[in-house]
Amino acid sequence: MLYCCYTGNAQNIDSLHELMKRGNLHDTEWININNVISRKLSFVKPIEALSYTEKALKLSRKINYKRGEAESYRNLASIYTYYGNYYLTVSNLQNAINSYSELNDSAGIANCYISMGHLYRYLRNIPEEIAYHKLAYQIHSKLGNRERIGVTAHNLGESYLNNKDIKRAKELTVKAIFINDSVQNLQVLSSCYKVMGKILLAENNLNEAEYYFTKIIRLYDSLKDDSQKIATIEAYLQLAAIYKLRGNISKKEYFLQEAAKFLLKYNLTNYTAQVYLELIELYNQTNRNEKALEYITKFGLVTDSLAKVDSKEKNQLVESFTRLYQLEKQNSLLEIENNLKDDRARQKNIVLYSIAGFSIITIFLMVSLFRIIKKIRIKNDQLEQKNKIIEYQNEKLEVLNSTKDKFFGIISHDLRAPLNSISSFTDLLASGFYKKLPDDQVAELVTEAKNLIDDSRKLTDDLITWAQLQMKNEYPRPEILNVLNLVIEVITVFKNQASKKQIVISYAIDTADQLYADKNQFRFIIRNLINNAVKFTPYGGNIYISATTNGNNTSISVADTGTGMSNEVVNSIFQVGKHRSRNGTAGETGSGLGLILVQEFVQLNKGDIKVTSEPDKGSTFTVTFPASENQQ
Repeated sequence: MLYCCYTGNAQNIDSLHELMKRGNLHDTEWININNVISRKLSFVKPIEALSYTEKALKLSRKINYKRGEAESYRNLASIYTYYGNYYLTVSNLQNAINSYSELNDSAGIANCYISMGHLYRYLRNIPEEIAYHKLAYQIHSKLGNRERIGVTAHNLGESYLNNKDIKRAKELTVKAIFINDSVQNLQVLSSCYKVMGKILLAENNLNEAEYYFTKIIRLYDSLKDDSQKIATIEAYLQLAAIYKLRGNISKKEYFLQEAAKFLLKYNLTNYTAQVYLELIELYNQTNRNEKALEYITKFGLVTDSLAKVDSKEKNQLVESFTRLYQLEKQNSLLEIENNLKDDRARQKNIVLYSIAGFSIITIFLMVSLFRIIKKIRIKNDQLEQKNKIIEYQNEKLEVLNSTKDKFFGIISHDLRAPLNSISSFTDLLASGFYKKLPDDQVAELVTEAKNLIDDSRKLTDDLITWAQLQMKNEYPRPEILNVLNLVIEVITVFKNQASKKQIVISYAIDTADQLYADKNQFRFIIRNLINNAVKFTPYGGNIYISATTNGNNTSISVADTGTGMSNEVVNSIFQVGKHRSRNGTAGETGSGLGLILVQEFVQLNKGDIKVTSEPDKGSTFTVTFPASENQQ
């Protein structure tokens, strides 16, 4: 019987495969080996782990081996947790706990508590995370199982770190490193090093933190595909952060590049946005805008590629769930058939005793049958719901792909044209031909080139800001804002621009008007609305800014006497690729991204934007935000 190897010291997967090849194993031994292999692969090769668990569960049900069923259910819970399917995680954990309870196996129940702790960690419920990991640690400590003590000490230490309890986290992590190193549980040891590195970073000990993160990379070099993937990619990211603090940009870039390669190799979709955004920001901060745009493009391509792999793996999960469901359904039908056979035998005996007894048994069997059929219907409903979720995710992916194509169309059209013009101007300078032109014409060319460069730079800034929003890295930091102060601040920026077109900007805002939003994002919104008003208002026109507080909300309106818009244009200005920017009344140009960013920032701050406009009669843009934190 191989059950002992599940809870004992870490056993090499290759040796387990050799045992399976012998062919003379008892059914329960064969089941235990499959479950052990699946457990070891759950967090390094989850899809491969799934195949071993399926085989173990199928045979366990066939021979009614409760311990095999319990271990299989727990493995399935770990695999579904890895892919974020929390409904199936809880369902399988509950099946596992029920089976362990029937076996009176406290160690098995403690192992389920570990999985529950991981589940609450993914859900960011730290109190429940700590509670379950503490229960698992206490039970295994009482049982004296050294390998499981090492695992649970690590889990509880990481939970305390998540709760910013550095002292307890460090004590438990030191203990976990010692135990896992002694039993050579290298995957868990890698995760221990990750936690210790983060603890040392919290203590501002960069050198010691670097030492532990480097040890994770060395373990990966040794284990390769059998390494702990989450610990490894976080090691790359933390090393990049350390070198950022030291001001070593080249080292930071190196580790971010390694992280990008690693997430692509192992399909770590949850880290895609973080890694690529940091690379984009690095190149943007070091004035390498071409590299920044290159990685924005790469991000789209990598996201598509990983999404396909992720979709394939999730389809495999659904197929597995369907197979397990069909197996359970077959078992239920077999159970019904067996019950009916027993019923026939009972009927013969019941007739001999009494008609009354026959009636009671018949009613009991009908109730049992109804419950079984009800369970089958529930399973069918659950499977149908999962299929609907997958269909919705596929539709969402198609929308994202369409938006990405429109985004690259904007890059190719609006960025290439000014760059070509600038290139032509530099060719003119290089050839010396400009010496033959009058001074005023040369000055006009220089002014035009400068305007093109300014337009290209603004477009680049808007593109990077838009990309950050799509990668979900822009989060509002709301606070109470005084509307009047911020509007006056923004009006000052456009004073000269409006003066050149003899435009009068006036406002009517009470000093008490306030709203609850992110300060920088609100500035961006008002700045873009006033900029558009100036752009499309002719010489001698007017711009009027007003604010009103109505109950729980504050509204700010920017009205102009400009060229206005048709209904068709109004309906398309907030859609990527649908609206092409028009030139202003003085020939001003734009990309059309400004209003799209305005809408996204308004929505991020729980606000609303409305537009009213008529051709040749001007436009009014109104944005509404919560007036206080309670209203948001």
